[in-house]
Amino acid sequence: MNIDYFEKFLNKEIQEKEVNNEVWIYTRVSSKDQESNSSLQNQKEYAEKYAKNNGLVITKGFGHTYESARGDFTRKEFKKLTDELRSTKNKPYAILIYIMSRFSRSGGNSIGLVNEFREIGVHIIETQSGVGTQTEMGEFQIYQKLLEARKENMDRLKSTIPGLKRFVENGNYLGYAPKGFTLYGTRTVDFRYRAEKQRMVINEDGKLIKKAWDWKANGERDFIIVKKLEKLGLIIPKQTLSSIWRNPTYCGISTNKLLDKPIKGNWSAIISEKKFMKVQRILDQYKSGYKIERTNNERPLTKHIHCSECNKPLTGYKIKKKELNYYRCQTCRGVSINANDTKRSINKGAHELYSELLSTYKLQNILVEPFRKVLKEIFTQMGGENNSIREALKKKLKEHEIKREKLADKFIDDLIDKEIYNKLRGKIYKQIIEIKRELNESENKISNLDKFINKTIDFSQNINKYWDLGDLESRIKLQNLMFPEGVVLDVEKRQYLTKKTNLIFSAIKDLTRITEGQKKDELVFLTNPSSLVAGKGFEPMTFGL
Repeated sequence: MNIDYFEKFLNKEIQEKEVNNEVWIYTRVSSKDQESNSSLQNQKEYAEKYAKNNGLVITKGFGHTYESARGDFTRKEFKKLTDELRSTKNKPYAILIYIMSRFSRSGGNSIGLVNEFREIGVHIIETQSGVGTQTEMGEFQIYQKLLEARKENMDRLKSTIPGLKRFVENGNYLGYAPKGFTLYGTRTVDFRYRAEKQRMVINEDGKLIKKAWDWKANGERDFIIVKKLEKLGLIIPKQTLSSIWRNPTYCGISTNKLLDKPIKGNWSAIISEKKFMKVQRILDQYKSGYKIERTNNERPLTKHIHCSECNKPLTGYKIKKKELNYYRCQTCRGVSINANDTKRSINKGAHELYSELLSTYKLQNILVEPFRKVLKEIFTQMGGENNSIREALKKKLKEHEIKREKLADKFIDDLIDKEIYNKLRGKIYKQIIEIKRELNESENKISNLDKFINKTIDFSQNINKYWDLGDLESRIKLQNLMFPEGVVLDVEKRQYLTKKTNLIFSAIKDLTRITEGQKKDELVFLTNPSSLVAGKGFEPMTFGL
């Protein structure tokens, strides 16, 4: 038998694969203390030594910072590494890691990643021991080391969690301080905030965030609040603002997951519990899939009017066939009302009834002059917010002018070329012009106080007309201004019952009733006009006046 004949059927590679000697390195420490004591440098040196001894070339590095290994993809550098491994065509031969606990402590998840890397031709090598996934035995050892790292992490948690739980139960704060607070204590990473006893204090951002809570409690929309804060020098994304509204830390309450129930924290609250709950009621209006469409002004009272039987908010709907809008209670049967009057309707619609309700809060002519005096005092005191805006703008202006001077010095000293100088100079000048424009607008608000008061009085005398003719945004603001907790509707009696009414308009209504029949010169007004200052949030200019 000619056995050599069958040699051509053997599975041989036609050509030898090109040897890949490129490797990447990943280094990590879990705290800034470790970063400062050269641990990262030691990891890097081990990788470089291993590469040199084995004829490998390091082409990329990842990590080089402090990140917790508790969650793999919560680490930015780790995620960057895995994403690039999956997407790049020129994959490295291996990833060099000092010890496997630096790679991950997640156990099963990390084993899955190692297996995934091996399937795409990338090995994991531990430089301290020289063990890697190039062989089956090495792969098994890497898996063992990852499980040991996981067990070590679990043992640490077992011993530390009881202490952390006691720490939190004593009213202390665990984790990074929320925006607006500065945390001092023994656990803080930044040495500037190290202290023997923990304390969490409200910083300058917190003072501005307090204003944001006030605006939100008065019904202001998030995108408007973002713009207001930006003018004061605090930039907060809308998403961050949304998370702030749902964080009880701001009213001094701790809800850490280690606790069995919420407790009072050992820090100063930025807002009261009452105001926090008020904001939650506003947010609840947008739950369960409910969303106000800015372009839809047919049912502005949706979620604002409540059922007199169950006190739940009425929802709006439209019968497309009849082109008619209604409000109804989703819980109580038969509780429904047409939104508008029609030729066939016997009773008044919800909108006409609401307009009539607003008209009962109109400022009567006999009260105009005394009310003018009260407004002057109110807006003078409320001008404090405008003053803080001006101070913040002046501070920003000064900072930009200093930047401009420093830039000029760098150009004179030949530290930057003319092209960069002109580019940065133009940017700074543009910012200075914008700040000066805002300062000018702020000054105009003060100088136009009388004009502002006249417009406010006009608004107070025609409040129902502004609601009748307003767009959706204006109507919602007016509703929240007048009745922050909404109104109750008795469908059978076709009558609105108010819950909480804006203090200023409540006073107008009371004074109108008291002064009925009195002559102008007999009119007795409030002896302490400043008592109405508590009605802050009355900002008629926001309604387009």
